[in-house]
Amino acid sequence: MEPPWSVAWTGEQAFRLQPSRDFPGKVELDQKQAPGVGEPIFSAVHVTRQRRGLADHRCHVCGELTAPGDRYIFPTASGGLVTMHDGSQQYGCNVPPMHRACAERARSVCPHLSRIDEPPLPCTSDEGRLIERTDVTPGLEGIAAELPPGVDVVLTCYRLYGPAFTETVLEARAQWETAARLRRRS
Repeated sequence: MEPPWSVAWTGEQAFRLQPSRDFPGKVELDQKQAPGVGEPIFSAVHVTRQRRGLADHRCHVCGELTAPGDRYIFPTASGGLVTMHDGSQQYGCNVPPMHRACAERARSVCPHLSRIDEPPLPCTSDEGRLIERTDVTPGLEGIAAELPPGVDVVLTCYRLYGPAFTETVLEARAQWETAARLRRRS
C-alpha cells in the first residue's frame, strides 16, 4: 500500500510563510509539495496537506473529498478532549477524516492502527469548527525556532466538535477500553 496522502516525504522538507487561506488575517506555514519524492516519513504529516485535509474534509488516506455520509475517524488513535472556557470538554481531532473504505484499508495495514484494534467511527452531521494552532506541536520545534519572532504563525489546526459528537466519541472510547481490558485478561 502506498503511504497516506497526508504523510510527508523527505523531498518535501522546505517551508515558507504565506497568508492563511483558512484563517483570515493570519500567516500560515506552507510546506513544499512533492509527494513521492524521496522516502515517506511515516512519523510526520505534511503540514499543508494536513491543514487542507481538515479544512476541506479531504481523506487522510487518499486525499479525495469525503462526503458527509462517508467520513470516519479513529477516536482512540487520534484527537483528544479540549477544555472550554466554561470547564466543559469537547472532542478535538487533528487528523483528517477518511472514507470508510480507506479507513478499513488503513486499519489493516497501519502498524499503529492494527495495534490499537479500533473500528472506525462514522462522523455525524456535526462538521466541527476549524481551530488554528500557533503553539509548537511535537515535531515542529526545529521549524518553529526559525520563524520570525513576534509573528503568530498557524502551524497546524484541528476540528473541535460539539457536545453530541463528543459524547459519541466518549462512548466509543469507553467501549474500546472495555474490549481492551477483556483482551488483556484472556
